[in-house]
This record gives sequence, structure tokens and C-alpha cells, in this order.
Amino acid sequence: MNSMTSYTVTRNVLVPMRDGVSLSADLWLPNTKEPVPAILFRTPYDRSAYNPDVLRPQQCVEAGFAAVVQDMRGRFGSEGEWMPLNWPQEGADSYDTIEWIAEQSWCSTSVGMSGLSYCGTVQLAASLTKPPHLKAIAPTMASLAEFDRIEAGGALRLDLGISWLVVTAIDWLLRRRAAGLALPEAEALVLRAAQDPRFLYDVRPLRELPLFAIEGFPISFDELYTRLSTPTDHNGIDLHLPTLHIGGWYDFSHSTAVNLFKRQFRAANSHCHLIMGPWTHSGQLPQTQGQVNFGAMASGAASKLHEVVLRFFRRHLNNEIVQLPRVRYFLMNSGGWREDSEWPPKASTSQRMYLGMKSGIGFLTDSMTDQEVASDDYRYDPRHPTPTVGGRNLGVGRLSMGPIAQQPLDHRSDVLRYTSDTLIEPLDIAGAVTAALWVSSSAMDTDFIVKLIDVDESEIALPICDGALRMRYRAGFEQEMPYMPGDIVPLEICLGHVAWRALPGHRLRVQIQSANFPHLDANSNLGDPLGAGVAVATAINTVFRDRIRASFIEFGVLD
Repeated sequence: MNSMTSYTVTRNVLVPMRDGVSLSADLWLPNTKEPVPAILFRTPYDRSAYNPDVLRPQQCVEAGFAAVVQDMRGRFGSEGEWMPLNWPQEGADSYDTIEWIAEQSWCSTSVGMSGLSYCGTVQLAASLTKPPHLKAIAPTMASLAEFDRIEAGGALRLDLGISWLVVTAIDWLLRRRAAGLALPEAEALVLRAAQDPRFLYDVRPLRELPLFAIEGFPISFDELYTRLSTPTDHNGIDLHLPTLHIGGWYDFSHSTAVNLFKRQFRAANSHCHLIMGPWTHSGQLPQTQGQVNFGAMASGAASKLHEVVLRFFRRHLNNEIVQLPRVRYFLMNSGGWREDSEWPPKASTSQRMYLGMKSGIGFLTDSMTDQEVASDDYRYDPRHPTPTVGGRNLGVGRLSMGPIAQQPLDHRSDVLRYTSDTLIEPLDIAGAVTAALWVSSSAMDTDFIVKLIDVDESEIALPICDGALRMRYRAGFEQEMPYMPGDIVPLEICLGHVAWRALPGHRLRVQIQSANFPHLDANSNLGDPLGAGVAVATAINTVFRDRIRASFIEFGVLD
């Protein structure tokens, strides 16, 4: 059907779940006598306000699909108790909703799912339950703990956890008030935190945040950070279910889109696609991110993102023959989109740049040094942690997301910098970026955070990507490895994936620090269990860059 298709919206339709609870949904139905496929959006953020740039219910119904927008259990118009991040429950409710939709006279029995952030992750939870009539999903900016742990390096995403709690607590408190269980002090606390959660970031121990002390609060500290991005057993996700993975290069969960696509591509490469734009974690996808305008074609609207998503559903819900690129990505600073048959792009080679130092100035070079002993150190104090300046965060409170100039850190002595020579030609970086460092610390535990930065002719330094690693997780995230202060150990730090053009006249820079606060919790340096520490200690952290212990950054370059 064309975009002039008329439709009817029916509000507050109750969908029964297996346990007798009913969930409220709005039905957007095209005015046609023939049954049509349906696209389901499940949200904890109020179905009546659901309007992301990636795909809207109106766009679905105007294209001839039915759209169902549903409040999750215990949220806004739906019955039941809100259990935050209860992925098994979300999977079961998704299953029941999908099968209910398939039974309706207006549905052709084929159902797809779309949605962003939590609404994207819930699609992965639905995939685990394998509803018979779920034919395709398009998760946008979804997250899985398996990949999120790598991005955060084992640290806690402090701003994400607290801000998400505050946002979801508002409706929970209003529902309690309506039930005659008002909590005025709790409401005042949440309202203050919604305006600026900064006062919560410094609480120690973190697990005693006043939010968790609210009477009847539906989640604990441990539950929050265990479930935040974990739809139960990720190994059960159906890799053969047609999936369109959508992410942003500056999204804090971007690696889930890329790595889950790569895993699915290896298992069933005819069923998966990947779209990566220059976006931060947001329902709006404008061309300007952070301090950079990436050009007219960079926005979700100008790139006609919703049309690509609808083509994907036409193929897998209607069985139409349509052309879809396997990978579509925006090469930042090039002004345009590119397509490829895989990720990373086929025409790319690996490049290393080694850390060096001359006359007290750090530099990057293509060649390994011949020095026998060489190192640089800095003092990291958790009482005054290196602050978050742009990058892949949630942008709550006073934080800013995306490419934000690093100049506010210039005066700090707890940051190391290594800068390349000026580029003569454009350098197109595409694929995974990894830092290999030899390090030591005077502390029992500490963090190493690495940023890859683009420095222009005016010395404006914009972050391209970043990664972190908590020392105790240097052998993997399944088991902590104690560290002996003074030991020299190798670290491999993943900075995620990126597609960035460094322009002629610019330079690349590697920036090393030990905090990115409050995006990540500040390591106490004492090896405390996550969220449990009160005391802190200062650490002297050292990075080695000699012939035996060469430290470098590695990335793919388009040929």
C-alpha cells in the first residue's frame, strides 16, 4: 500500500496475558478488508508518547502494516506490578502479545517487532521465547551484558543506572500515590534527581543509594547492575530469526548491534542486516551530534531510515522481493553513507600506531621504539576523578554525548596524551579499534581508559571512540584476577567499532586516563566488590612503551 493509506486508531485495547493480567495497547489498523502483517512496539515509557525517528506507528500503518503499541506490565495503562529489567517476564509477555496479535482477524498471522533502547532489548528477550508467529525483529540501540561489559571494561555505568532508575521511578511513584500509598519524601528525592542526578553520583557505598531505601522500591542495587542489559540467557537468542540491527557510533551500547550482527552473520548470513549511523543514544537522530554537524544526509529522516526498516519488514512479513544492503554505515566526516557485504568492510587493512615520548611530549609512530626502558606515569585520585567529557554516555543531568572537545581536560595531570604527525591525506578508519598496553599500578586495582581522538588545525580534540578496562578483569569478565601492586602486566582494551574519516591537516591522538566519571563509577583502587567500597586510595599508574613492552593502538583503515 502507498503512503496515502487511511487508517483507524483504537486506544487502550486490553491484551490478556497467561497469568490473567491485561496489558494496554493502541491498535493502528489500515482501513482494508484484507488481513495485514503487524509490527509490535512494547515500551515502558508510555505508549501514547511513543514517537522515535527510526520508525513510528503512523509510518507502519501508512505503509499498509498494522501497528500495535503496548505499555509494558505495570507501566502507565497496563495492569500488574512493574518489575524493572525483568527480562524473563518481558519475554513471556512479548510471546503472549505476539500470539494474541496473530489470532486477530485483521492480522495475516505474521508479526514483527521494532523499538529503541529498552524497547530494542525487549525484542531480544522475545527472541529467546521463540513465538511461532514472530517473523522478524529490528532492535535499535539494544544492549546485551555480554558486549556491554566489554565496552565498560567491568566498571559500572553509573550515569546510565541512576538516570534510568529515576526515569522509571516517576510513574511507579505516581501509581503508588493513586493507590493511596503516597511517599512525599521519595517523590521529592526523585524529582530532584530527575532535574540533576549529580548529587547521587558521589554516594559511597553505591549500593546504599537513597533510591534503594525507598519503601517498596522494585529493584535492588545488585538486580539493577545484573539485569541492566541482560535479557536472561543471551545464548538462547534465535540467530536464525531475520534481524535488522540498528545502532549509532556514539551509542553506549553500539557494540551489541555490531557484534550480534557479526555472530548472526556467521550462523545464518541470509537473515541479518546492520545499519550504523553517527548517532548518540536517543530516539531523535539529527545530523548534529555533540559539537559536529555531520551533514544533511546524516539524520535518520534525511537518510530515510524508516523506509529501509519498512523494506526489511516487507521482505520478511510480506515475503516481497526487495533489495536490502547487508551493511549500511555512515562514514563520519565524509558526508555520506556506504554499503558493504560484511563488517568490517572488505577493503580494509590493519594499522598500528605505537606510543612514544620525546622531550616530554607524547607522540604516535608507525615504528616500535628501540629503547630498553621507557614509561610514563600519572597520579589518579578517586576523590577527584577525571570527568566525563562527551563520548558514549547517556547524556543525563549535565553530561553531553558524542563528539565533545576534550579541552576541559587539558589542565589535568591525570591524563597522558600521544599525538601523531599531521595527516597529508584522508585516513578512513573503519572497524574495531583496540589498544594494547603494558601497565603497572601502585594500587590493588585501578582502571585504564583509552580514547582515540581527532585533533584539527585549531587544536580542537574530538573523541572518536573510547574503551575501559578494570584491572581485575584483565583475564576476562567471568572471574576476577587479583593484581599485585607493582607488577607489569599486558592489557587489551576494546574501544569498540567506528567509521571515521580523519581529514588532511588533522592529527590522531591517544588519550589515557583512569576515570571517566560519572559515565563510569570511579575505581576506589582498593579492589572492593562493585558498589561496596567507602574508602579510597590514590594510585600511581604507569604505561610502558619500550622495545620489550611496546604499547600501541590498532585499527582498520579503508584501502
